[in-house]
Amino acid sequence: MKLPIDNPDSWGSDPANAAAMLAGVLNSAMDAIVTVDEQQRIVLYNRAAEEIFGWPRHAVLLQPLEKLLPGRFRSSHAEKVKRYGNTGVTSRRMGGRSVVYGLRASGEEFPLEVSISHFDTSEGRLFTAIVRDVSEMERLAREQAESHARLQESQRRLLKAQRIGRIGYYQVDFTTGLMWWCDESCDVLGVDRSVFDSSYDGFLRLIHPADRAAFEAACDAAVQAGLAMDIEFRVVPSVGEVRWIHLLGQTDGDGESGLRKRRTGMIQEITGHKLAELAMVTSAALLKRTGALARVGGWEVDVETMAPHWSEEIYRICEMDSATDLALEKLAGLYAPEAQPVIRAAFMAALEEGAPWDLDLPLVTARGRRIWVRTQGRALLQDGKVVRLVGALQDITEIKGVENKLKFSNQELEAFSYSVSHDLRSPLNTIHGFSHLLAKQLGKHADEKAQHYLSRIQAGAMQMGQLIEGLLSLSQMLRVQLRSERVDLSMLARNSLDARQAFEPERQVTLHIESGLVAHGDERLLRVVMENLLGNAWKFSGQRAQAEIRVGQSSDAAGEPVFFVCDNGAGFDMAYVDKLFEPFQRLHGVSEFPGTGIGLATVRRIIGRHGGRIWAESSPGIGACFFFTLPAESAGQQA
Repeated sequence: MKLPIDNPDSWGSDPANAAAMLAGVLNSAMDAIVTVDEQQRIVLYNRAAEEIFGWPRHAVLLQPLEKLLPGRFRSSHAEKVKRYGNTGVTSRRMGGRSVVYGLRASGEEFPLEVSISHFDTSEGRLFTAIVRDVSEMERLAREQAESHARLQESQRRLLKAQRIGRIGYYQVDFTTGLMWWCDESCDVLGVDRSVFDSSYDGFLRLIHPADRAAFEAACDAAVQAGLAMDIEFRVVPSVGEVRWIHLLGQTDGDGESGLRKRRTGMIQEITGHKLAELAMVTSAALLKRTGALARVGGWEVDVETMAPHWSEEIYRICEMDSATDLALEKLAGLYAPEAQPVIRAAFMAALEEGAPWDLDLPLVTARGRRIWVRTQGRALLQDGKVVRLVGALQDITEIKGVENKLKFSNQELEAFSYSVSHDLRSPLNTIHGFSHLLAKQLGKHADEKAQHYLSRIQAGAMQMGQLIEGLLSLSQMLRVQLRSERVDLSMLARNSLDARQAFEPERQVTLHIESGLVAHGDERLLRVVMENLLGNAWKFSGQRAQAEIRVGQSSDAAGEPVFFVCDNGAGFDMAYVDKLFEPFQRLHGVSEFPGTGIGLATVRRIIGRHGGRIWAESSPGIGACFFFTLPAESAGQQA
């Protein structure tokens, strides 16, 4: 059968056939075909146009083309079509670089690709547009552009993260020995890319000689077994200090032959982390050795689980195997029976109230040996709630032994000092009394030499008496129980100096006593301190025509109060300051300034027992200034 299409010349002889064929072509076209006359009325509108624009054919035929155009393009469209018809060009693409838009029946604008042609008929010129909806293409192009932008942003962030994290990437080809490094890898390794030998051998030469053999062995083992690499090593950059590198890598093989052909991975500089880790290991080892030397162990307890953690030294102190499950109750049970209620009460007070403890208690080790331990603990709070208890345990058995021996020796020394001082009084009184009787009996019959001898005996007996009183006073400083009370040092100073002025009214002394000098301590003993310091100031300024004594308060570098007693008297050489507070040590002769050398030793003992300290500053002929501190609340713990 011969179809009409096989003989185009026969189309015109059968108009019905030709019209049917044309209608079939128009309606089977995938693109919209719209024809308008010179008045821009739609005269042809195919099925694809109905689908694209949403208008049925009967609703648009002989309607203005503006019905298919967005309002913003209508005014200029007719003029453009007219100009196109006058160009003599029969067909062209519309839009060029600009986007052409159509209007759907729903009112939606959409992008189009349009080609236009025109031809003349007996009834006038017709313009035919072939229209393609490119909305989907536009959407895909937009999504592709957005995806590309996101990819670029992701790459930018990845590069930034690489720089911040000091991370680089690499790949090594085992068949050629060549390596590829990203730019950041060269910065991580500390090498200049332009001169860096990026081969595998070149990379090996960069590794620290002490780490190179271990790296090669790990690399070979990973290649043989097809395992990932995870190793830390040092590199020696061409410029700068040695760096620590962490390398990760995955070996890829040939799927057919199974050969290991390449490795891909990353490197990261970890110098700071590694040095901190090594310092921590060193510190932990030092702490462990220190704890072993000092016999001090640490511990902590998680309050939520009550699970304890003990250091190794805790087990050594308790003479237990470190593998032993040492529960809280088990450790508490190691304390001596009389100490168990004490440690349990301290633990509960810390748990419930956050109260710290610091106790010396007896403990019986797992081997039955009785020892003394110092146990300390404190609570760690979070949002006002106890979340953890931490502390230390120290074996102080030897310290306790030394303390007991020292305490016993001090007691014996005190007893001896008191006994000697007390027992010396009797023969001294005898010497003193009989020397006076002898002087009285001889009377005027004694020659000058005999009177000199008798005066020397009496002066020696008097000095001996003063020494004995000083020894007794110093001995009492060790035995007296301290009291803590508010003490007005200004009043004590004023009373002491007023009494001295009343006893020696002929002396010209200018006194400066600061008001409000308040301390906490034992008033009886602090009166002794002020009497001794002011007595020295009065005595050693005695040769001044216009003496001056000042009593006041200043502050040390930490802002703590410092009391002082100063004079403008004889002063002393600071080269001998170490002897100043020792018993019976004198920096001036007895004939020049009388005294026993006990006063300042007594002062230092009293200040020390209160938890303070004392020191002096002076220059010969200029005067002396004594400084001392006292805590806000007297410790009363010093011996």
